[in-house]
Amino acid sequence: MLQAQKDLVKATLPALKEHGETITQVFYKQLLEAHPEVAPMFATGDQENGRQAQRLAAAILAYAGNIDRLDLLGPAVTQISHRHAQTNVLPEHYPIVGHHLLAAIHSVLGDAATPEILEAWGAAYGQLAEIMIARERTIYAQAQNPSGG
Repeated sequence: MLQAQKDLVKATLPALKEHGETITQVFYKQLLEAHPEVAPMFATGDQENGRQAQRLAAAILAYAGNIDRLDLLGPAVTQISHRHAQTNVLPEHYPIVGHHLLAAIHSVLGDAATPEILEAWGAAYGQLAEIMIARERTIYAQAQNPSGG
């Protein structure tokens, strides 16, 4: 990820603070309408009461705010990766999520989501997806080959 892209992502922090939950609400609505097969990966109650959207908005904000210091996100990445493994999130799900997340950002922010900002967020999402996929791959491998088993 280029430093200029990181700078653009960080520049969106005020918009994320103001509109993050709206973005994630739109994201989940669009994602689940287009891909109902992923609905079992999400807790229905958390979808209905908005907690899922709140958690995702907070995670996106934390990621954007620490994009130059991703090591600070290690515990959160581990926790989210374990949750993903419990719900059988696979590498092929990440492009689907990325598409709908960028579409939601564009939908909510409108013209403020310039092509450059969307490209930067696409790169940021791609970077995070690679981190998550690698961590989840390790978790899945450990589950299949537990030590001492």
